[in-house]
Amino acid sequence: MLIMTGATTPSAPIPYEPGSGSAAAEAALAITDPRLRQAYLYWRAKAAGRAMPSRADIDPIEIPRLLPDVMLVDVLSDGRYRYRLIGTENSQAHGVNATGRYLDEVLPGPEYKAHVLGLYDEAVAARRALYSECLFISPRRREPERHTKVLFMPLAEDGAQVNIVFVMQVFFYLDQATRNRHFIEARPYKEIAHVLL
Repeated sequence: MLIMTGATTPSAPIPYEPGSGSAAAEAALAITDPRLRQAYLYWRAKAAGRAMPSRADIDPIEIPRLLPDVMLVDVLSDGRYRYRLIGTENSQAHGVNATGRYLDEVLPGPEYKAHVLGLYDEAVAARRALYSECLFISPRRREPERHTKVLFMPLAEDGAQVNIVFVMQVFFYLDQATRNRHFIEARPYKEIAHVLL
């Protein structure tokens, strides 16, 4: 099992600067986190004119500062999704290392589970990157306690059928007590951004 280590902060610059076209750079403006924006530009550059890159095009050596926030998710022939790899920051934020497990078995709460699986389905069907942001609401105080930003980037070995989703997810904690609880407790949520890139 590959374990990804390292720390990132929202303001930390990421040195990789791919030569992306103006359409990719314009689409990246919708992404409000610099790490996710960098991942999107990297993914577009690796596509090299194709609809999407393959897993073999993604080289961890080129994106070391992104790795703690990366997940690779297998797209299975029966329509399910399975975590192939989860970076250390996401394992910590989720409160569990779900590597090798199916998303529909791990995601908490029927509404949130349906929402997340719908995001994967949309990115896979469209064969395009998808950016989403959600606020998680404290049931007691009825105010946001956590903010997550996630970018779904499909990969295809044959250039057509998506077989892996390259995911970057970052968390911001308005209430530090909620850290390490993402998969453990279902929380009310509200999607505040949804952009098909």
